[in-house]
Amino acid sequence: MSVNIKKYILIVICTFFCLSLFGCNYKLNKNIFTKSKPNNYYYTNLLMKDLSLEKPTELYALYMNFYRKKDFSKDDLSTITEFFNSLNKDSFIQKPANIPIKPIYKIFLTFSKNKYVINVYNQNLISIYPWDGSYNMDYIDTSKMYKAYNLYGLCKYLIPK
Repeated sequence: MSVNIKKYILIVICTFFCLSLFGCNYKLNKNIFTKSKPNNYYYTNLLMKDLSLEKPTELYALYMNFYRKKDFSKDDLSTITEFFNSLNKDSFIQKPANIPIKPIYKIFLTFSKNKYVINVYNQNLISIYPWDGSYNMDYIDTSKMYKAYNLYGLCKYLIPK
């Protein structure tokens, strides 16, 4: 083969390779490029949807001061489900200015396709986000919530300080 034919073949291959990189449709992926969340309860809705479709394959709490882990029972899962069912739009807030740097407890929920983390800061504040989320966390004010469904109380019961 001559040198010109080799150059021509190389140019054609490089052109096809470059064009294949632009094959993604922007309209299908426009949510990836937007900076703002659709609403304050976006991740919570995803978590509730996963909870309604299947039970978590892994569900445990982690006490962050000594990194003690405790698995949840079926009864504890029903408490978590009731917690989410008792939320309303007023429960979701913007990120508070006085939020602690480190949560006291972390709750991990693993499903077949998704994994979520719930940060429990105190009796009145938690945050929710997926393991690989691209938006800010959902922040939830739990001060007006029924005490039996409070996740701080549940974690404190399971892993005493």
